[in-house]
Amino acid sequence: MNEDRALDPARVVLAVWEVEAGKCGVGGVTDNRAVAHREMIRALDDFSQGRGRVRLAWLVPGSAYRYGETVVTAHRNDRAFVAFAGDAWETTF
Repeated sequence: MNEDRALDPARVVLAVWEVEAGKCGVGGVTDNRAVAHREMIRALDDFSQGRGRVRLAWLVPGSAYRYGETVVTAHRNDRAFVAFAGDAWETTF
């Protein structure tokens, strides 16, 4: 790891994943996009319907994160699963 990044947590790019399924939800944070994508899909597998996304984020002093682009969005409806590159997070479910 670059020493500058180790000294300045705000420069470390994180991958935040989240899943919503009705009133249920789960999420996590990692420094690896592939792991975040895999965990989001694994969480969506636990629900018959839901949506998930992986977003880039940086730590911000006095706050949790500053979010960047959405890397991937996924939707599950019964047995169908669809993933999109980028942001396809819908406001209604």
